[in-house]
Amino acid sequence: MSTLDSPISILGGMTIRTFMEEYWQQKPLVIRGGLVNFPLPLEADELAGLSMEEEVESRIVIEHGKTPWELKQGPFSEDTFTNLPETEWTLLVQAVDHWVPEVQELKERFHFLPSWRLDDVMVSYATEGGSVGPHFDQYDVFLVQVAGARHWQVLSPSQYKDTPIKDIELHILSEFTPDDTQEYELQAGDILYLPPNFAHNGRALDNDCMTYSVGFRAPSIQDALTGMHDQLIEEADEKKRFAAPGVFKDLHHAAIDTSDIHYLHAELCKLLDQPEKLLDWLGQNMSDVKYPEFQKILSEEETNQTLNQAKNGASFFRPGDARICYAESFTDSQKIKLFCNGDHLLIDKSLESFIQALCDQVEFDFTELDFNQHPDIEPMLKFLFQAQGLVELIENED
Repeated sequence: MSTLDSPISILGGMTIRTFMEEYWQQKPLVIRGGLVNFPLPLEADELAGLSMEEEVESRIVIEHGKTPWELKQGPFSEDTFTNLPETEWTLLVQAVDHWVPEVQELKERFHFLPSWRLDDVMVSYATEGGSVGPHFDQYDVFLVQVAGARHWQVLSPSQYKDTPIKDIELHILSEFTPDDTQEYELQAGDILYLPPNFAHNGRALDNDCMTYSVGFRAPSIQDALTGMHDQLIEEADEKKRFAAPGVFKDLHHAAIDTSDIHYLHAELCKLLDQPEKLLDWLGQNMSDVKYPEFQKILSEEETNQTLNQAKNGASFFRPGDARICYAESFTDSQKIKLFCNGDHLLIDKSLESFIQALCDQVEFDFTELDFNQHPDIEPMLKFLFQAQGLVELIENED
């Protein structure tokens, strides 16, 4: 198990402590040769084939198309690719780890960071000169060069103004003056880490350029406030009204006294000072599946059948799009809230190591598990089966 002082191969041998203290959410980092022993899961033509699927989210950006930075939305057809220019276009496919299990292995390499913050892996293929324009992301991202080469230009938040080009669909910065001290050429195996809001412009140097973008979820504080609001509204007490204690001063009858504002502020603070509700929102938000329309929730009968299969020696795996995290309850220190794909279950804290094992491994079975050693084991597994956090591994007969 990694410690803070463990060297991490995906960081080029840097320790977790050094990365967290000196780079994470602070400044960019170029990691030479960080990606090793990673067979390319998809060739460019296979990525193009994936972008033709109806349910897959994909885009093509053509720098000099019918309009500057022309954006095409998938799904695409063979004719789409036949009619593209020879150079200076980029294909981007979102959440490839959702569709290609082999990409999950790359995500697992970033578990030295909180896995509940990992979002998805976007894959881009670009012809020579291809770019999606100078822009910035509001979240951390690792740009992993898996094939070909790409030239990157980076600016810190203080080095640019957020003034996008007008009348185009993409949010591309209209003013981007390169800083030659922050220009990097990445070859296959190199990685560029960027904290939130660092502007960047990448341009393919050949026709083999493939970049995997490992992004992180970063909900806004406004999102958290909205989430708390929605929870509190469900329990709203209409009898709880503005009732500031009378503070009689020599004021005009139309004047609102500062004591009234202080009273209302104090009442709102008491309302928001509910960490258990904040935990519920954060856990649900960060464990929500990327594409809920494709999420299958097992029925009670199917869940019980799956549990029986587990007891009879069936093998299981944790899908690449399964989102599992947990936290200690604020209202009961002996309990843990287990979140999976947007839902949660309260279980005994003594099962924490079991949860960790499920999140550390990808494939496992439960033949050696004593289901009677704790009353929460069976409900916990049923919860994970039902939410499809754990799925039975079916052998391919072919």
